[in-house]
Amino acid sequence: MIIIGERINATRKSIAEAIHTHNTATIKKQIESQDQKGAHYIDLNAGTGTADENQENKDMCWLIDLALETTSKKISIDSANPLVIQKAAEYLDNRRPFLINSVKHDQNILDSLFPLAAQHNAPVICLAMGNEGIPEKPDERVKVCQQIREQADKNGLKTENLFFDPLVMPLSSNHFHGKITLDTLQGIKKAIPEAKTTMGVSNVSYGLSKRVWINEAFMVASITLGLDAAICDPTRASILRSISLGRMIAGKDRFCRKYTRGVRKGEFEKPKKVSVRR
Repeated sequence: MIIIGERINATRKSIAEAIHTHNTATIKKQIESQDQKGAHYIDLNAGTGTADENQENKDMCWLIDLALETTSKKISIDSANPLVIQKAAEYLDNRRPFLINSVKHDQNILDSLFPLAAQHNAPVICLAMGNEGIPEKPDERVKVCQQIREQADKNGLKTENLFFDPLVMPLSSNHFHGKITLDTLQGIKKAIPEAKTTMGVSNVSYGLSKRVWINEAFMVASITLGLDAAICDPTRASILRSISLGRMIAGKDRFCRKYTRGVRKGEFEKPKKVSVRR
């Protein structure tokens, strides 16, 4: 299971503030904690929602510098603006392998980012959506993914470098959203078996109580149906536990060794608070 650490995201208030004030210590701590818990990619998102492209470019470059200083892990360049991704890739200048997060079925976006991905042999997260939004039916989402794959082929991208995201919507807004996502996931694996799949698992529980229970169950279900990568917070014991359980149930943990080892080491338990006597 490929883990894309999601914590450096300007949609989080604390991270947005740290980016705004250039709080180096806070960002480095977030990077280090995800690195230590096994993230394969450190996702960097500097978009604060102000639509200030120039500022987002500057902040993204600052985040890249901190990531290069702090970790040897690969970088996920995350922005809704393809121009920011292009600028970040140029600034990175092949100093570290990177992933592009993300593209949708929009010809302008594909025309700008697929050649970039081909040039750098960079993996790309591809969303099962187009300009009209997210299709409701699983087969329609799969069709969008197939159309994106066709454009990738034309640009010389390797199918195994495509990470298709079936898109997770909250159960709180529609109790069928979980099933729709899982059906889409299965459809993608069947239609484009050479490609990989990914998703932001925790989106499924937004607006509900005891979110961790829902996230764990959905992670396990997704892995058993073919999820290859998770955009998640690896510093949470519940995430690591659900990944381990999912891999084991899916037959990807030979003799259950990794699960057993993790339990023995206490990797899936919350760290105990240490009381300090005064």
